[in-house]
Amino acid sequence: MLLIILSGVIYALCAAAVQRKLSNPKKSRELQDQIKIISKELQAMIKNNAPKEEVSKRQSEMMPLVRQSMTMNMKSTFILIPSFFVVYYLIIPYLFGGLGTDFVAFMIGSYKISLEFKGLFFVTVFILGIILSVSILLYDKRRAKLDTKAKLEAEGIKP
Repeated sequence: MLLIILSGVIYALCAAAVQRKLSNPKKSRELQDQIKIISKELQAMIKNNAPKEEVSKRQSEMMPLVRQSMTMNMKSTFILIPSFFVVYYLIIPYLFGGLGTDFVAFMIGSYKISLEFKGLFFVTVFILGIILSVSILLYDKRRAKLDTKAKLEAEGIKP
């Protein structure tokens, strides 16, 4: 049971590292900032009844940025989903053989939860993945604030 949980932890950590490496958070944040600026400008243009040609032109400037942002965020998915299926359906049953069909039971309050070992692997990866994603998101937000503050101080503007 501990080997299955350890396998899930190792997979989740490797997946987070791959996602982090492929997504380039700094460039992604810059793209999101550009998209946000253009989006606000578009809203103002629409509110002020700007000509449709101008609105359309500004939208066409934003679309490549949106496409690039989505592509950057999806790159890791194309690697992680197939790798998860390989680990889940091939490696876990192969490594743990007969254990793959054994069950492990947990008591949460008065509820008894029984899982196959592959299910335990899935739950471990899922829960740890959520925890890691939230932690990385909070780290990135804090980092973005610090970067913005440092940029403003370098320009002589008091934040």
